[in-house]
Amino acid sequence: MSVKHLDSFFNPRRIAVIGASEERFSIGYTVFRNLLGKGFKGSVYPVNPDFEAVQGVEAYPKISDIQRDIDLAIVTVPPREIPQILEECGQKGVKGVIILCFDFKKRVENSQELEKIIKEASDKYGFRVLGPDSLGFIKPGSNLNASIYPYIPPKGNIAFIAQSTTLSSALLNWAASKNIGFSHFISVGTKIDIKFSDLIDFLGVDPETRAIILYLESIKNGRKFMTAVRSFSSSKPIMVIKSGKFDVSAHVALTHSGYMAGEDKVYDAAFERAGAIRVDETLDLFYLAESLSKQRRPKGNRLAIITNSGGPAIIAVDTLLKLNGELAVLSKETAESLQPSFPYLKFIQNPIDLLIESSPKDYDAALRGCLKDKNVDGVLIIHTPSYLPNSRQIAEAVVDAAKAYPYKPIFTVWMGGEQVMSDREYLSGCGIPTFVSTEQSVKSFMYMYRYDYNLRLLLETPEVILRDFEPDEYRAEEIIRKASEEKRLLLNLNEVKDVLLSYGIPVVPTKVVQSAEEAIDIADFIGYPVVLKIDSRKIFHKTELGGVWLNLRDQNAVREAFKSLQDLASVAKDPDAHVILQPMISRNGYELVIGAKKDPTFGSVIVFGTGGVLLDVVEDYAIGLPPLNQTLARRMMMKTKIYNHLRRQVDFESTLRYIEEILVRFSHLIIHFPHIKEIDINPFFVSNEESFVLDANILLEADILEGFVPVRGDFCPPHLSICPYPDQYIDIFKLRDGPAAVIRPIRPEDEPLMEELLKTSSEQTLMMRFFRKISEMSHEQLTRYCHVDYDRELSFVAIIRDNELKNK
Repeated sequence: MSVKHLDSFFNPRRIAVIGASEERFSIGYTVFRNLLGKGFKGSVYPVNPDFEAVQGVEAYPKISDIQRDIDLAIVTVPPREIPQILEECGQKGVKGVIILCFDFKKRVENSQELEKIIKEASDKYGFRVLGPDSLGFIKPGSNLNASIYPYIPPKGNIAFIAQSTTLSSALLNWAASKNIGFSHFISVGTKIDIKFSDLIDFLGVDPETRAIILYLESIKNGRKFMTAVRSFSSSKPIMVIKSGKFDVSAHVALTHSGYMAGEDKVYDAAFERAGAIRVDETLDLFYLAESLSKQRRPKGNRLAIITNSGGPAIIAVDTLLKLNGELAVLSKETAESLQPSFPYLKFIQNPIDLLIESSPKDYDAALRGCLKDKNVDGVLIIHTPSYLPNSRQIAEAVVDAAKAYPYKPIFTVWMGGEQVMSDREYLSGCGIPTFVSTEQSVKSFMYMYRYDYNLRLLLETPEVILRDFEPDEYRAEEIIRKASEEKRLLLNLNEVKDVLLSYGIPVVPTKVVQSAEEAIDIADFIGYPVVLKIDSRKIFHKTELGGVWLNLRDQNAVREAFKSLQDLASVAKDPDAHVILQPMISRNGYELVIGAKKDPTFGSVIVFGTGGVLLDVVEDYAIGLPPLNQTLARRMMMKTKIYNHLRRQVDFESTLRYIEEILVRFSHLIIHFPHIKEIDINPFFVSNEESFVLDANILLEADILEGFVPVRGDFCPPHLSICPYPDQYIDIFKLRDGPAAVIRPIRPEDEPLMEELLKTSSEQTLMMRFFRKISEMSHEQLTRYCHVDYDRELSFVAIIRDNELKNK
């Protein structure tokens, strides 16, 4: 349903509380009391057949007895009465329903059946449902407390959405103690109807909301969540804390890629791809929200520290380096300009260690010097009060310097308790975030940097790296169809090889040998050493079971290996097993892993990292979500140690670019075939001369046993959480004056062409398109036209170029 009726839900004019009560401490009593006398300007109607009046307000036996239209119904009745109440709400034309039934699954004997009834009623009548297991919601700006929480927090510009009822209450208590304000506070509960994605879509266009905080335990629909977050993360920071970091299901995966891509790691990849910021602790959420609302985002991770106390500065440096930040190296010009102000410092370096009694003038000079330095992306000021300088005057000096140089973020830590509280409030009121601990300030700086870095990378214009790429989709489809007809879930190695080759992924020459003598003949022909492997549908991890014999250097070694593999096939009771022969790759190079698996929430995900025998030892890998382009492939690679090692090697840049191409080709394979459950290329050998697959496995989904169903032409395949490029809408037509043109959906790689188009368009053309004068467009503006979420919108371009026609 998305945002349907959510405006009426969160901005109701008339509310009915069904189950409103005179019994103190009951839910019906509490929520009705919260709606009265708090300044809410709408009307509130108690509904309860057992009372003539509730808390001095006339009560109604049924919601149908109310003569006015009702926007929102809050249901506080026992679970057994909920189905009938929902029918009455639907017949009344209610737009929204909150079901305040806590510990729903524990209290309700057949909770799944009741959830189904609630969903059916919502679908039948079109009303929106929040809960069960919801605390309700609070909208401080309207003095609306539609919850069981007794207080309304201050009005603010942060929307908080929480899945946990108990945590919602605890967070409200904590926020109240810190005087943190909200635009909305929403407890979603079981998410039978209203989900995180719906609320993000609604709050994304809400002018009173500048940042969105999510506390979630699980996501039901990964695609809807992704498309909602991607739509608004560039304009409103979306911060996430997710419980359940440790996986309990990874052991059921068969491939290395399957167990490497654990659930929490996939969530990390999804949040990053969507542009959300994931934080580790609840406290981080509010400090980060405050910092983002008050300061510019840093353009780098280089932090300068000004302090009058060495100990806290050391802690700040340790935290910064632990989070992969950099201690800014002050420029020679900055050091020389500051030296006269601090003659007691032999060297001006970062951290700038002031005296305990340093004056406001000293802080001002140090801060201005750092803010002017091009090597500095942000500044942290740590002040420990002493008996001499006036802390307020130092705070005022910080504010003055910040106003003079507003383009870099400033963070402050005023050490102490009550004696510096007013100084913290002064700094906060002037738009400078303040922290109690140095660790928290540095974490906020790094979170802000990562948020900005992620957004910039998401909007980076990728290169066109596969101009002539045309995969043989039909060839791969026939192989998978054959496995389906033979009721097999595991492809044999020859089939895997052909599937990969059909997508332009090179595979080492591979031969099936029927006897030891045939293996010896081939080895004699191609040259020693060689490799023999078992190819069995019953043996997935060949190396662990002795199914791979490497570096066979003579006929006797080949004969011994062949017999051993035959014995292994007998033990596995697989009469259809084969022995395959490959040349032994003894050249210097590196072994990578490339794979994919199906995640229950976000669908197919891709794995890349260090492979071969080191895979389980170093655990060096990254996870990405298809579709991948050149930028996303490189970004995924950059997260691994093997990438950072390869880029330092001589003549490896072209190899790295080739690996990007392989990942993009592999992404196309995953996009085209939802039938693939897990795929493991391990190892993928790379050197500065050649690259190819040495071994691979493909495991198909179980439902393929019921028959192969192609998905060609499906606009957005169901196994993906991000809609791929809709190439089915590419078409060619002939213009009246002769040349042919390609009409196709726009893509991120089109930014240079878009820039060229705007530069060569007339002023009148631009005025007709944008309704204002356009001199030039920035990269950020152009990317908003070229980076399209195909799940939500389509923009078409017409191109008259020979290479476009060739690459339709």
